[in-house]
Amino acid sequence: MADPKCPACSASGIDKIVATPSVEKSRENTPWFYVSHCDECGHVYGTFTKHVFGRSGPQLIVDRR
Repeated sequence: MADPKCPACSASGIDKIVATPSVEKSRENTPWFYVSHCDECGHVYGTFTKHVFGRSGPQLIVDRR
């Protein structure tokens, strides 16, 4: 399998893709989401949201600020 390559800076390798937790935290002090990005140039590949499981299955909790 070929190593992934950043479309912005051409850095290659799976070790160049990192995930950084969001600054926003839940009541349990866990990040709301993670940002997947290139370690070299910061190109963002996407975000991964936090899953919350309730009694009836997954549910979305929205902060009302």
